[in-house]
Amino acid sequence: MSDVPRVTNNIEITEDCVRKCMTKLPPDKSPGSDDISPRLLIPIDEEIVLPLTIIFNKSLESGSVPEDWRTANVCPIYKKKVREHHRKIIDQ
Repeated sequence: MSDVPRVTNNIEITEDCVRKCMTKLPPDKSPGSDDISPRLLIPIDEEIVLPLTIIFNKSLESGSVPEDWRTANVCPIYKKKVREHHRKIIDQ
């Protein structure tokens, strides 16, 4: 876990909030760094709403986030097939 500044004094994530976010998952998108496809999460959303809510609130309460949450998959997107003129967006 990584320490983050504590700015979350009165924030609480509710099951309804997590449920609402789960309904907005686009099933046709690629998996994230956890390799879990939205197509797998959508059918089990009701079963994972409570555990996710607990995890998110514990993270806010402790003021730290797991290192995995700070990982991003970055792929350069080239313009007009010119590969020598690109820049790195995220340096991890």
